[in-house]
Amino acid sequence: MKRRDFLKLAAAGVPAFNIGSLLAAPLARRIAQGGKIRVALIGCGAQMTGLIRRMGGDQNVQVVALVDPLPSGIRAVKASAKKFYGSFDFTGAWEGADYREMFEKVGDRIDAAFIATPNHHHAIPALMAIRRGIHVYVEKPLALTLEEVSLLAREAKKYGVVTQVGNYGHSTKAMKMCVDAVKNGVIGDVTEVYSYSDRVNSMFFRPPAAPPPKGMDWDIWCGPAPVCEFYGPHEGRTGLHPHDWHSWIGYGNGSIGNMGTHIMDAPFWALDLGAKPPVSVEAKEVAWGCPGAWAYRDTIDFTYPARGNLPPVTLHWYDGIRDGVPIAVSHMERCYNILKKRSDLNFPPALLEFEKKYNLEKAPLAFMGSVFIGTKGAIWHCFHSSLRFFPKGIGKDFIKNKAGYQANEHVMEFLNAVRENREANTCFDYSIPLAQTVLLGNVAARAGKKKLFWDGTRITNDESANAYLKTTYRPGWSLQ
Repeated sequence: MKRRDFLKLAAAGVPAFNIGSLLAAPLARRIAQGGKIRVALIGCGAQMTGLIRRMGGDQNVQVVALVDPLPSGIRAVKASAKKFYGSFDFTGAWEGADYREMFEKVGDRIDAAFIATPNHHHAIPALMAIRRGIHVYVEKPLALTLEEVSLLAREAKKYGVVTQVGNYGHSTKAMKMCVDAVKNGVIGDVTEVYSYSDRVNSMFFRPPAAPPPKGMDWDIWCGPAPVCEFYGPHEGRTGLHPHDWHSWIGYGNGSIGNMGTHIMDAPFWALDLGAKPPVSVEAKEVAWGCPGAWAYRDTIDFTYPARGNLPPVTLHWYDGIRDGVPIAVSHMERCYNILKKRSDLNFPPALLEFEKKYNLEKAPLAFMGSVFIGTKGAIWHCFHSSLRFFPKGIGKDFIKNKAGYQANEHVMEFLNAVRENREANTCFDYSIPLAQTVLLGNVAARAGKKKLFWDGTRITNDESANAYLKTTYRPGWSLQ
């Protein structure tokens, strides 16, 4: 509101509290009838090359800006769109390395921002967008620390923007079937869930320093995190960029940060775990990589209280590589640090017994997923399109129609929500509690093998652990 308009209201006798409410009115951008959604693409790596193929083409969106410290990444996203759609008009789009500069120069032309950077660059551009009334789609796990997540939650609500987090399995028919089956009591009361991942986002050593790719602004890539030495592909690893950043504290969030939001989404939705925060989190096992890297094996228990008529539940998380198996390219698929053999996983022992109970030797559970243990049966669910009921036959009404998976559903859900000025299906209100649990797992791992009591805001029985809730930023990059 301009000062002269404020004074006119005051002179007209408008009560102070009404003036205040006008000053705090949401700034969220509205889309003109029939208009294209003007988008900024922040972080032009492999994830963004996929996202742009899910936006409905340039008849649905107008790309206003492409931001990445590596120019070849921007070129790759443009090429991906043109190849997929046959043509895509990027005329007039701003291109550059620094989203801070982008917002200053073209921020008034943007309706929605897609953020697919490494995790240490999630919160700052999201916050800059939100405070300009720009709607935001942010890749999982939303932010780097619990402090950042809480700030984004408050600001998004304050400015009234549409939000979406990239846990795209949430938009699949299979997850909806799983959730409906649990909510309808098909497997009875659920008091335990086992969630496990096949990723090993850790390092035993830091590879030797190497020059960044040609044209890359490495200082901008490091951004709010400490400037570190770049390293490229080495002994089967892809390099700090484009993927190994997941493995390092201060840049990514380890294996649970990479996959936890996907795999624990169904339990959160089906069991309403977002209604109340966990009362405790306990790292049962943590096997650390080299200094500065996340653990290569985590076993973590999250204990949730009763939620209405739902009983208390323990969510067991397992990730990484089992004891005795080396972190080596011979055991992992190179690009994403995926274990090649299920026998190499840090697999829940209780699920080995589960497989014996249901005679699954010839059809064992897959490499990742969640198993709901109920009083009448069980469900295994992967975050994409796979679903299994135990004992056989109890879920026939839910799986009689094949559950297809279309990757564009989640992105279009966000864009449709922007057009319709409504909440998207994994808006911050839903996704914040899920992100908090994932990041609380990081806190538990760093605090050591002990039970931590959590009141929804801080650890109450170990003050030193609260240091892991926050982020330290380089000068010039701090959040306001």
